[in-house]
Amino acid sequence: MNKKLLSLFLIAVAFAQCKNSSENKEARPMIDPKAAQETKIIMTIGSISLTNREFKNFIKLQNADVLEQKSSDKLVSRLFDVFCEQQILLFKAEQAGIQVDESDVNEYLDQIKSKQPDLLVDASTVRQALKVQNYLLTQVYKDIEVSDMEVAQFYESHLTDFRRNEEIQLFQILAKDREKLLKLRQELVNQPSRFEEIARRESISPDAAQGGAMGFFEKGILPQEMEDVVFSLKVNQISPIVESPYGFHLFKITRKRKARMLLLAGVKDEIKNKMLSARLAEAYQDFLSALKKEIPVHIHYDNLYFSYIKSDSGVSENETKNLSDGDPGPCH
Repeated sequence: MNKKLLSLFLIAVAFAQCKNSSENKEARPMIDPKAAQETKIIMTIGSISLTNREFKNFIKLQNADVLEQKSSDKLVSRLFDVFCEQQILLFKAEQAGIQVDESDVNEYLDQIKSKQPDLLVDASTVRQALKVQNYLLTQVYKDIEVSDMEVAQFYESHLTDFRRNEEIQLFQILAKDREKLLKLRQELVNQPSRFEEIARRESISPDAAQGGAMGFFEKGILPQEMEDVVFSLKVNQISPIVESPYGFHLFKITRKRKARMLLLAGVKDEIKNKMLSARLAEAYQDFLSALKKEIPVHIHYDNLYFSYIKSDSGVSENETKNLSDGDPGPCH
């Protein structure tokens, strides 16, 4: 099994268990309302309770901007759904006695630090995330494969997906001054090989650093006023000046690809990864659905620091506020 594909389903989460509610209740200093909200229990799995603080730690690892900026309740609600799923999987991983090598924990921590040096993640958080990953590998994904015969069958039944129309490899120079571009064109007509050099120096387009390289295009992608010009060009021919809302353009094509079929050998890995990803996703959802029926999970909507919105569209914020009324419901 290619572990890289698990990134479609595994999220490095901030897992933590909070203390039992029967903790010592000696007198404590007064705390502000925000701090009190942090410790409110929002989810229970068996005898384990989790608070708003654990959920916010989870969000911090996914996208700190969600906490730093005012994000919609709908977005936070979807993150909460994922948080619930990960906690259920961790609960089962703990029950199954799944272990993690400390070398893997350290390697994962190093990877996080190399990408986000300012992000503080402790070893316990990573250990629990890897524990879920190992659990899924051994319990859900271990027997899922895609054979070469299945890849060939998919290719033959989806031939239209692998048919490509005529394509051109396109380069451009973009300028705000038409007269300046006209002078550049006069230079390039006699020296088209200098197009990339001049594009790097003169073009104001983001692709200037690549010598004006825009990539391959087939008909129907570019604006009509550009398409009519570029598809009439010969290889290395400099186009007339084309005006657009962005300014004035010069184009050159360096290659033409005729309409063709992509061969199976060239798309085999792409097809296999696509099929494998679909099977992994289906297995994950089936497995998770079964766990939700098996494990006693309750969500305390009234303690959430945001207004939870159901994933089905059409639910208004007023309706979601009613979710917090009454007894906490089971994880959906």
